[in-house]
Amino acid sequence: AATAAAQEGHLGLRVTECLVSVIQALDQWSRLLPNSCPPSPAAAAAALPTPASTSSAMPPPLDLSADAEPGPAEAVSGGEVALSRQRERKVQMQRAIVQFNEKPSAGIKALLSQGLVEDSERAVALWLLRTPGLDKSKIGELMGERDDWNKKVLYEYVDGLSFKGMTLDTALRHFLSGFRLPGEAQKIDRMMEKFAEKYCRDCPGIFTNADTAYVLSYSIIMLSTDAHNPAVRRKMTHEEFRKMNRGIDDGADLPDALLDGLYERIVATEFQLRDDAALDSMPSPLPGTVDAAHNFVDPYDAAAAASAAAAAAAAARGVDAQR
Repeated sequence: AATAAAQEGHLGLRVTECLVSVIQALDQWSRLLPNSCPPSPAAAAAALPTPASTSSAMPPPLDLSADAEPGPAEAVSGGEVALSRQRERKVQMQRAIVQFNEKPSAGIKALLSQGLVEDSERAVALWLLRTPGLDKSKIGELMGERDDWNKKVLYEYVDGLSFKGMTLDTALRHFLSGFRLPGEAQKIDRMMEKFAEKYCRDCPGIFTNADTAYVLSYSIIMLSTDAHNPAVRRKMTHEEFRKMNRGIDDGADLPDALLDGLYERIVATEFQLRDDAALDSMPSPLPGTVDAAHNFVDPYDAAAAASAAAAAAAAARGVDAQR
């Protein structure tokens, strides 16, 4: 502190000397001008700043304490720390994805334990929706479980989608593009019920209730399997598709134009219910079975389970009609 005060006093003295030299030069210059009156020695002395006033006008010394703003070197160091943390987080996320693709529950546990995702069903559902590199069959496996937590994740996942302005088949393609349907009818049934409810919420007025969208969605999957499975020799016709869906809109028939449009689009473009890359790694020919109509059923195709569920729904409608 004493050294700093001495330095300030010395600097103030040098400033005073410089000012005296400037004033003397001005005085000499003013004497050369005509009609000029040189200032009195008292006035010149009064105009000179004192060392104390000069010292008080000096800028404060740099604050080198811990609260001072970081310099360029410190800023670079802080940026390196932030970059290192981002890299570490990215590595953790990649590991969690690998774990998820091996065992979904293990991947979710890693996500939550490391704070990579908020511990909520909605946050997990959004992660499933937005994260590239996830095994779609594993997503379907996780959301198909009947535990309350898994059901909530499924509901949040579907609620995170928007079907506004879409036809039913377009919405169903969008819905199924993010995951693969599991092979159990009960799991598929839960997923299709939630899809139908969300579709009718986003597109009100098309169907009387969600049950119509639910049954018609199964019909669409059945039609896609029938139209694009080479083992099915006799293909479903327009009229047969209409007949299969008669009375499903709370007892009323759906417009023929709506059903014909669905039929034409489904026959033209197959639904991708399976992971073709996974099928490529399976032995060929695939083992199969035969359904009640003596048609070949691919056991890896989730539409087989969908067909059974649709038949049960049709049977239920028949019981309701008899009542």
